[in-house]
Amino acid sequence: MKYADFEKIMSPQRMERYVTACGGDTRKAMTLYRYNLQVSQEMFTIVSCFEVALRNAIDRKLT
Repeated sequence: MKYADFEKIMSPQRMERYVTACGGDTRKAMTLYRYNLQVSQEMFTIVSCFEVALRNAIDRKLT
């Protein structure tokens, strides 16, 4: 995908920090953005499991 198309979809404001972090290399910025999505997905799974475990522990203590 061309960077211009990617930026239209994601927004210039969102991509600016990635382009800056990659020294202006837009190809690396797109890769970094996708990597960030993957890391976020992994973290969401961990946080979701923790949240369920915490709610269950609170429920056990209160009931």
